[in-house]
Amino acid sequence: MDELTNLLDQLSSSKKLDRDRGLTAFLKWVESLDPVSFSSLTSILESEVDKVQKVTRSTELIDGDSDYSCKWESHYAILAVFKVMVAHPWSTEIFCEAVKDFCIASLTHIEYRVRIAAGECLGGLCMKFGSSIYVDIKDIILSGIRDNLERDMAKDESPNIYLEEAGQIDGNASPRTSTLMMAERMANFDEHTKKIFHDTAGWKNLETFMKCLQSVIDGCGVHFNKQINQELLDLIFTALTHTNRFVRETGYQVCGSLVSCNSQALGSEEKPDKLADSILIFGMQFAKHLASGLADNWSQVRLASSQATRQFLAALDAESMSQYMPLLLPRMCLNRYYVAEGVRIYSQETWRKMAGDDGKLLVQKYIKPTVEFYISQSEADNHAVREAACSCIAELGSKIDKECVRPYVPSLLGTLKVCFEDDSWPVRDAACMASGNFIYCFPEEAKPYLEQLKPLFFENLKDNIPSVRSGAAHSLANVTKVYENELAAELLKLIEDSLKAVENQKANTDKYGGLEKGPATYSVVKQARDNDADLHTNNTMYSCGSLAPKMGRGGSKDKGGCMHSTFRRQAEPWEVAEGCAHLMSELSVIQTLHQPISALLPLLAAAVSHREYTQHVVLLETLCKIMPQISRNIGKRLFKPHLELFFEPIFYSLSCDNALTSSAASQCLNHLSNYLGPNILRGRVEMYNPHLLSQLQANVMVAPM
Repeated sequence: MDELTNLLDQLSSSKKLDRDRGLTAFLKWVESLDPVSFSSLTSILESEVDKVQKVTRSTELIDGDSDYSCKWESHYAILAVFKVMVAHPWSTEIFCEAVKDFCIASLTHIEYRVRIAAGECLGGLCMKFGSSIYVDIKDIILSGIRDNLERDMAKDESPNIYLEEAGQIDGNASPRTSTLMMAERMANFDEHTKKIFHDTAGWKNLETFMKCLQSVIDGCGVHFNKQINQELLDLIFTALTHTNRFVRETGYQVCGSLVSCNSQALGSEEKPDKLADSILIFGMQFAKHLASGLADNWSQVRLASSQATRQFLAALDAESMSQYMPLLLPRMCLNRYYVAEGVRIYSQETWRKMAGDDGKLLVQKYIKPTVEFYISQSEADNHAVREAACSCIAELGSKIDKECVRPYVPSLLGTLKVCFEDDSWPVRDAACMASGNFIYCFPEEAKPYLEQLKPLFFENLKDNIPSVRSGAAHSLANVTKVYENELAAELLKLIEDSLKAVENQKANTDKYGGLEKGPATYSVVKQARDNDADLHTNNTMYSCGSLAPKMGRGGSKDKGGCMHSTFRRQAEPWEVAEGCAHLMSELSVIQTLHQPISALLPLLAAAVSHREYTQHVVLLETLCKIMPQISRNIGKRLFKPHLELFFEPIFYSLSCDNALTSSAASQCLNHLSNYLGPNILRGRVEMYNPHLLSQLQANVMVAPM
C-alpha cells in the first residue's frame, strides 16, 4: 500500500492544488481496486483514524512544528478519503458507522475546512443510508447551531478570544497572523466599530454547522421531507435574521436545499402529493423570509435568497405560486436592476424562467404591491437599492399598460423628486431619466410637478458627471415633446447663454478644474481626498463591499462617502455648455425646433473654439458625437450653410492627442461623408482649406477606433 501512503501525503499537502490533485488520483485508484483490496483499505484507514485521533483534539490546535499527521491537513485528508469510500458500493455498515463517529468528532475542529469536510462526509452517508443518519445525528447538529447562534459580546471584545480562535494557546504562535492582528486592533475599536466587525466577521462554528445541515439535507434528498417540522424551521429562520451576513447567507442556502427536497418530491414516483405537503404547510413562512432576503443590504445574501427563491417557486404549481407573488414578485423585479452583477443576472434569468412572455401581465396583476415596494426601496439606506428602484419606476412608465399605472403616477413622481436630490449621482441620473419618461407618458398627471422638477433637470444638465448631463438632456427633450409651449423658449435661451459663457472659462480655475475626464482623473482626485486626514478621522467605519449607508438620500443632512454632496463642486462653464450641446442634439428631433437649433449652430462652433483650458477636448468630443445626429435631424437644407464652421474643430480633434476625441472626430467625418456624399464633403473641405484633404483621405483609409 505504498501508493496509498503517497496519496495520503498528497492529500495532506499544505497546498490546495496538491490536495485537489491527490483527491482526483485517489478516486481513480479506488476504482481500480478489487473487493479484497478494498476491504484491506478500510482496515488501514481505520488505523489511520486512530493515529490522527491520538494526536488531535477537536478543540485544540497543534503546534505547527509537530509531525505532519498532527496538522489539520491530515485530518482533512482522512475525511476526504472517507467521503469517497462511503459512496462506494463495497463500503460496509460497520466501516460507515466508524466514519460517522469520526465525522461527528470533527464537527468542532478548530479548522473550518475540516468542519466543512466532516459535514460533506455526513452528507455522503445520508445519500447512502437515507434520513436514518440524520435521525441519529440530528440532536448534535441542531444543538451545534442553537448553541452558536449568539456570541458573548463582552467576551468577544477581549483580544484573548481572537488569540484562541487563531490558535495562539500557551504562547504557541499560529500562522493565522491576520486574526492575531485583528485581536490587537480590537482593543482600540469603539463600540460601533466592534458591532460592525461582529456583523461582518466569521461566527465561530455556526456557519459550518449550518453547512453540515445543508449537506445532510442534500444527501437525504426527497427523503428529508418527513423530517421537516416547525422546530427545525424556527431554528433555520432564526439564522435568516441573524446580525452576521455570513450566517444569513448560509441560512438561505439551507432554505434552498429544503425547498429543493420538495421540488424533487413533485417529480417523485413515491406519492408526490404527500411528499410535497411540507412546502405547502410552511409555504407562507418560507415566502416571508425569502422576501426579506431578496431585500437584504448585502449582495451575497441577496444572491443566496434569489437562489432559494427560484428553487421555492420551482417546487410549486401555478395555482400555489399565486398566493406568494405579492410578496416575491416586486423584489424579484427590482433585483433585475441591482448593481451587483451576480444578483442582477441571476434575477433576470429567474424572471425569464418564471414569467416567460407574461412578465408585463404579472406586474400589472400585482401592480399595487409592486409600486408600494418600489417606493419603499427608494427610501433605503443603500444608495444602490435607491438607484435600482428608480430604474424600476422608469420601467413601469415605459413598459406597463398606462391605465394600470395611471393611479400611481402622483406618488411615483413624488418619490422620483426626492431621489432627484440624492447625494449619489447614479441615483440622481436614474431619477432624472425616470422623471422625463413619466412626464412624457403621463403629461396631464405630471403637469402639477413640472415647476418642481424643472430646476432639478437643469441642475443635472450641468452636473459634474458627463453621463448625468447626457441623461438630463434626454429627459428634457422628452418633457419638451409634451410641454413645448411652456418649455422650448426657456431651453433655447439657456442653450444660447451657456454657449456664450464658454468664453469666460478660465484655465485650471481650481485645484481639480483642469483634469481630464476618465479613470485617471478620478484616481488623482481620489488620492488628494484620501490623504486628507480630516475626512478620515473619528468617523464611522464601513466595510468597502457592504453598500452600507454611505450616501444620504435627497435632502439628507447626513454627509458621507467619497461622492457626497459637499464634494460636488460648482459647475464649470464648459460643463454647462457640454450639457447644452447634448440638449441641442436631443431637441433636434422635434420638427418645430429645427430652425431654432440651426440658428444656434454658430454659437456652438464659437464655444468649441476656446481652448485655453485642458478639458476643451471633452467639449470637442461631444461636438463630434452630436454632429451626425443634428445634421440628420434638421436636414441638409438647414445644416449645410453651417458646415464649414465645424471643419476646423473637427480636424483639430482628429489630430489631437486625446484618443477618445480623435476617434469621435474620425467617426464624425465618416458619418458626414455618408450623409452628404463623399464628393460633396471633399469639395467643401477643399474650398475651406485644401491642406485638410490629406487628413480627410487618411481618415477614409483608416478604420475609426
